[in-house]
Amino acid sequence: MAKQPRRGVFGAGFIFFLMLVIAGGLTIGAIGLFAPTRLALVQEHTLSVLHGGIADTSEVIYVDNCVQVEGADSPQAITRTRRIVTYRDGTMLEIVFSGPATSTNAQC
Repeated sequence: MAKQPRRGVFGAGFIFFLMLVIAGGLTIGAIGLFAPTRLALVQEHTLSVLHGGIADTSEVIYVDNCVQVEGADSPQAITRTRRIVTYRDGTMLEIVFSGPATSTNAQC
C-alpha cells in the first residue's frame, strides 16, 4: 500500500505563520495608538535598513503655543518635539509630536 501524503502539516504551519503575522501587525498597531513615540523609533530603524543605516539624529523640544483652560490657574503650554533622522544615503525623515497641555509660568 502507498502512503498517503501529509497535507495537514503544511496547512497547519501556514495558518500558524499567518496568525503570527496578524498578531505582530496588531501589536504594532497598538503601539502606534498608545505610544506613537515608540512606533516612530521602530519606523526609523526599519527605514534605516533600506537606506544604509542612520547617520545622524537631532531632536528639538520647544513650546509651540499657550492656551487658557477653564479651571486652570495658569496658562497651559503645548510642547512640540521635532525629530529629524538623516540616513546614510542622504534621505531625511522628520517627525513632529505635540505634547499635552501642561501648566507653565511662562508669559504667553
